[in-house]
Amino acid sequence: MAPFQQKRVPAHYRDPNYTTGRPSEYRPEYCQLVQDVMSEGFSLTAFAGQIRVAKETVYEWIRRHSEFSDAVSRARVARVRALEAKLLRSRKGAETTAAIFALRNADPTEWRDIKHTTHDHNHKIEQLTDAQLFAIASGKQPVDGQVIDGECERVDTG
Repeated sequence: MAPFQQKRVPAHYRDPNYTTGRPSEYRPEYCQLVQDVMSEGFSLTAFAGQIRVAKETVYEWIRRHSEFSDAVSRARVARVRALEAKLLRSRKGAETTAAIFALRNADPTEWRDIKHTTHDHNHKIEQLTDAQLFAIASGKQPVDGQVIDGECERVDTG
């Protein structure tokens, strides 16, 4: 029986400069264009739409071209600046709400609702009564800080 016919050239025989598939649509001038578009407040998806490529194509360019990746990083902060300027110019109402919503999505680390909850428990198990321990073990919630009364029945297993 003959071995399978080889359809691809092994990787160690390939020319490293040779690529398969359709040539990339990437152009170096997109570095400036992405900054111009996003500095007006538009998203990276809107940039992809303007140059008529898929959003996934733009993300592929970010992975493959370091100069484009740097330009997109700069464009993202320029976009936040444009959205903040829009927020400062807006009046109360839907325009303000839309600007805040856009900023929360554009830069969630700086534009998020911060909610802090601290729990301070100064109880030691030795200080709890049997009734309190029973309420904790049974999963019953105390009402107004009081322990729910309940009967405890001991069952000997052996």
